[in-house]
Amino acid sequence: MNFERAKSIILIILVGTSIFLTWSIWTYEPEYDPFEQSSEFIKIKSDVQIVSDVIKPVSILFHGNGQHFQTSSPVEINEMENEFLQWRFSGLKEVSVKRLQRKFDDFVHEDGSIEIEFSDDIPISLYKTVLNIRDKEVPEFSFDRIIIKQKNISGNESAVYFVSYDQEKVYQGLVDSKKLRNFMDSFYSGSYDKHPEYVAETINGKRTLFVPENPVEINKLEYYIDYLDIGNLKNALFSFPKFVRQESVSVGEEYTDGTRLMTVNKENYLISYINPAQKSKLFGSSSDLLQKSIDFINDHAGWENNNYRFAYMSENEQRVVFRLFVNGYPTFNESGMTEIEQIWGKEEIYSYDRPYFSLDSVLPSEGSPKTLQSGKEVINQLKSKDNIDFKSVEDISIGYKLNKSLDSKLVTLVTLEPTWYYRIGDKWFIVPFDEDTGGDQSGLE
Repeated sequence: MNFERAKSIILIILVGTSIFLTWSIWTYEPEYDPFEQSSEFIKIKSDVQIVSDVIKPVSILFHGNGQHFQTSSPVEINEMENEFLQWRFSGLKEVSVKRLQRKFDDFVHEDGSIEIEFSDDIPISLYKTVLNIRDKEVPEFSFDRIIIKQKNISGNESAVYFVSYDQEKVYQGLVDSKKLRNFMDSFYSGSYDKHPEYVAETINGKRTLFVPENPVEINKLEYYIDYLDIGNLKNALFSFPKFVRQESVSVGEEYTDGTRLMTVNKENYLISYINPAQKSKLFGSSSDLLQKSIDFINDHAGWENNNYRFAYMSENEQRVVFRLFVNGYPTFNESGMTEIEQIWGKEEIYSYDRPYFSLDSVLPSEGSPKTLQSGKEVINQLKSKDNIDFKSVEDISIGYKLNKSLDSKLVTLVTLEPTWYYRIGDKWFIVPFDEDTGGDQSGLE
């Protein structure tokens, strides 16, 4: 074998080895130990709410044969909501109250109808993102209840009414009659057997309120609480969080960048934020106001177990309030521990007040359920008080009064005490009984 042939053989061997090693690297599949998908590592907290999560009915009223029945059960409300959110609406237009040939209040609470009630007026331009509306153009209006009337169901399509009670405005949309008949068969028929009876009380000749005819039993509740991340709130509210200064104050802590101020109240677990530079208001539509208020809380995962619902909006004040609801009932606290309040400025949020705790796990209830007075007793009590203008009362509702306490292990608990409330304007008050001298303010909306 001469030298040149030996070099050729060595070169072929080297090239072959190189090709084999390259192929081995490309096709190598290492063996890993099986990975146990522990929820501790892969659980992702989702706290983003859409319009239909936050804007929900608060009660359903059934009218028939001169009687009235009501439910606030979240299960029943969700079932009804799932039905009417699948309807296809068309031909939305205003209906003249005069053309209805009856008083406005009589039309709203007419026998043979279902009233789906919301906390406050809702702009249709926002709620149309929830409803299936076929119209390309929808008139601008707001509503606080949707009404289905059994006697109006006929032909291929029948009217469903959107009503603003305060403005005495009525709009209608057409829905497939078959779907409406199925809805009434499912929820209206038999409602007398399933729900407590309510009685009507007319206020100042215009507004009719409905209250339970008999005493109501509701469980008192106790919860352990969890806490929101203050860092997330700080990062959401300050443009440059790393330049924010922190210092201790009597109530807890303050954070400031020289303009904005966020106060952490550790006694009542509250956050209060203000940006004075945003004081001048830029007025947009109520639809935009409510949507950006929802989006703002989404941005820092601030819904706290998704228990908050839209409660009140003032376009003039650029103010939106969301309230904590438990088992279908609103909750109240004199310090603001059950409300998320936003006031918007000319470019961004001007003030933001909210709790930084959430209800974690419920404790077994202590003692027997609490029995609340009947609605008739509530009405009589309100009428008997000289310091209450009964003609100004706009709503009466059962709610929970939230109080905080410590258990034997010095763990913070909150107690939800069933209580009667009444509303005048946007303020809620406890109905005074026995030794009470007048309705103490218990909720700020």
